[in-house]
Formats: sequence, structure tokens, C-alpha cells
Amino acid sequence: MTAAVITSRRVSAGIRPEPGATSALPAWWGAEDWTDDVAHAVTEHRDVCRSHHVEPDTVVAVARGMASFADHRTGRSCRPTNAKLVELLQVSLSTVQRARRVLKDLKLVVELVGGRSIMTRAERLAAWRRGSSHRNIAAEFALTARRAGGRAKRGLRDLREGLTVVVAGGEAPSTCGQNRRPRRQVVDGDTPPGSTKVSTSLKSRSSLFARQTEKNEEGGAPRHSPTKGVGRRAGVDPAARRLAEAVRGRTSWLRAVSAARMTPTLSRFARDGWTPRDVELGVRDAMAARGWKVVPRDLKQPAAYLATLLRELDPADRPTAAEAHMVEVERREDAHRLQLAIGAPCRHGRPAGDVPSPLRGHIACLDCRREIAG
Repeated sequence: MTAAVITSRRVSAGIRPEPGATSALPAWWGAEDWTDDVAHAVTEHRDVCRSHHVEPDTVVAVARGMASFADHRTGRSCRPTNAKLVELLQVSLSTVQRARRVLKDLKLVVELVGGRSIMTRAERLAAWRRGSSHRNIAAEFALTARRAGGRAKRGLRDLREGLTVVVAGGEAPSTCGQNRRPRRQVVDGDTPPGSTKVSTSLKSRSSLFARQTEKNEEGGAPRHSPTKGVGRRAGVDPAARRLAEAVRGRTSWLRAVSAARMTPTLSRFARDGWTPRDVELGVRDAMAARGWKVVPRDLKQPAAYLATLLRELDPADRPTAAEAHMVEVERREDAHRLQLAIGAPCRHGRPAGDVPSPLRGHIACLDCRREIAG
């Protein structure tokens, strides 16, 4: 018996960063240490704060608010919404955004997932399968340290200052191995050490000419190497050509592009049965995923723009097929609700009590459930 799928906004939509997105990012040493690191960074780079029209103290306050949403061990999984930060810090939305730009410029905050108010059709379908009704994607950040922990760097700075005081007081500087500088090697008219020597000899014959003049083992005439693709033109898929013609007539910004120019881009989609409507919806979803709302008016390479939008789409995930599947499931669910009202009763007297739900998989009659489970 299939478990029931209950749609709720508390269930995550399942949008996560790419695997390995944080592998090269240093983890913080703690929220307090990271906030101190932010304070030192904005003090050293006040020009960055001035360029974004925000005070250093405000940047530190926003950083402290973001740190409260991050994982306490690594500084990852920081997903605060703008509304939460505005309510927590009692500042305007534009102030939070400007302070966040400063933290990004200082490499203290890395945006892993961009916040969007529009989900693609594939993302909506995946969220629907998880039982989530989310339609917005919250941004996810990683709060990173600056090369090393702030406490460690301050400790090294204090150590250097202490050594400077000792040397100034008359003590002899240390001569351990870490302070010794390697002696420079004298290079006089010779190849520098570690460099690759450049050969001045030239081959008398190219490899292609050598292959063309090779003779076979029986001592026959010279055997020429075959040249692939010369004098032959690869066949054009008729379905891809028809799809390109239909897309060209349906999309206004592609009407000036020849169908032959778009055929290579649409070949893999035509093999999976895409229609012009599928291509139109796929382009719209790809633009929404990038945060683009309209096609630029001064577009110089429309075919290249189309190829960029369709590059990451999976031909097996046809947009209209997902829509048709969702519509069909909803239609069957509506029919099941009607059966629960006027349908034929089960052996226990409940209308359509022994008919399973097409969406949730369970049956309505509790007595019928007990019989199946027993």
C-alpha cells in the first residue's frame, strides 16, 4: 500500500547546491570569530563600504544576523530570507542587500543558490513529487573565513609584534631554518635551471605526407590515408528541420534566422518528440532559471542565444509531457472524489470505499484497509 502524499509548505522543494560547490571554501571557526573577522575586514576596506553606500557597522550587524542562520560548525546552509533579516535587524531591504554585496566582495559570503520567485517546470514537478507547495527559491549562502581563522591570524600578528620588541631590545634575531633565504644561483649564458630546452630541429616531412607515401606490405603502390568528411555532407534530420521551421515561425526574435542555422541545436530535442510548444516553454523556463525576464532587443546572435538557453535542458524532460501528466493525475483525483460521493459502495457500505486514490494510493474505507493489512 502506497503511503499518502500530503502537500505542505513545510516540506522543502529540494533545491540544493551542486555537489562539491563548497569543497574549496574554507569553513569558519565559529559565528563569533567570523563576525570579528568581518569587523576587521570592513575596517581595512572602508572604500568597499563607501562604494556600496553602507556603513561598516551596518555590514557587521547584517553579518551577525546571517551568522545566526548558518550551521554552527561549518558556516554552511545559511538560508535567511530578506524578510527575516529585515525583521531581525530592523533595517530596510536595500540596506540588507547593500551590506550583503560588501560581504560578497570581501569573499566572506559565497552565494551557492540564487534566490528566485519563479521555479522552472522541472523544479515545480520535483517539488510536487516531494509533497511541497513551495513556488519560491530562497538563496543559500556559505559563510567563509579569510584564508585562516581570525584568532589564528591575530595570534600570528601578536607573535610578530613580540619578536619585533625582542629584536628592538637587543636580542639577536633567530637564525632557524625558516628565516634563512636560499642563495640565488648565478646564471651566465646558460639555460636557466628548471626551464625546458627548446629544440631547433625541424621535421623534413609532415606526418600526413609520410602516411601518404607509405607502401603496403606487398610492395604495391603508395597507400593514401583516408580523409574523413571531405566531399561528403552529413545528413540533416528531417524532423529537426521541421521543428526548426516551426520554431522560427512561432518565435518573433528567431524569424530572421534560417532554419538550417537552428537545426543542429534542435536535433536532440526533435529525436525525443519535442513540439514547438515544448521549445517555447523550455526557453521560458531556462530564462526564468537565470533570472531573465525578456529577450534583449539588440540581440545580435539569436541562434547562439537559443543554443545557450537550451544547452542545459534534458530532452527526456519534455515540458508538455510533465504538464499533461499533472493534468491527468488531477483529473483522476477529481473523478475519485466524485466516486466517493455517488459511487458504488464497498462491502462495508461506504461509497467507493475500496477504490484507491490515484494520487495518494490509499482507500477511503477503514475497514477495507484493516482487511488488506491483516
